[in-house]
Amino acid sequence: MSSKKPLSKRTIYTIFLAKFAFSLGLIFWTIKMTLGAGVGLDDDNTFMSSYHTVDDNYNKIITSNNKFEKLYSTHLVINGKDIGQLTYDDIYLSQRIIKKRTIRKNILKLNENDIKLIVKNKKTNETVKDVDSTIVFTMPSSHKFDKTVKISNTNESYKVNIGKISYWNIMGSVNINGNTGHFYIKTNAK
Repeated sequence: MSSKKPLSKRTIYTIFLAKFAFSLGLIFWTIKMTLGAGVGLDDDNTFMSSYHTVDDNYNKIITSNNKFEKLYSTHLVINGKDIGQLTYDDIYLSQRIIKKRTIRKNILKLNENDIKLIVKNKKTNETVKDVDSTIVFTMPSSHKFDKTVKISNTNESYKVNIGKISYWNIMGSVNINGNTGHFYIKTNAK
């Protein structure tokens, strides 16, 4: 039989303190890395408001949108491609859905993008020229690269510079004679 010597108290305490110090070091490292990544610093700005405002006024926003959609047909043309009727339906989709999707995929390109807003009155089928519209191009992970475009004339083409290949959200509002419609589109830049 072999006789094993038990560890001395000094060795046991040294191992315990080393494990404790290592665990404590990992906790501090995790906190430091999380704070450095900016987690939680960017508030969600869906519908270009804080989530508190959206929560408090969600029914008003949806009612306003439904009224707007009955009056106007709104399309956004990016780089010569009409991305279809502007709605907020993409808000219910995960960002990963873009990989599988065939529509509204690869809309944006790196660097300069041409944007044109087309608004038509559904009753008269005439183009509405004077609008008050704000469109925000934002990454879902950070507002650091946000680009905002203000559109007042639908006859003009506007430019936006996308500086990073990533997933992007395009959200905006269009106001015509006190009627406001919101839209939210998930896409990516390549």
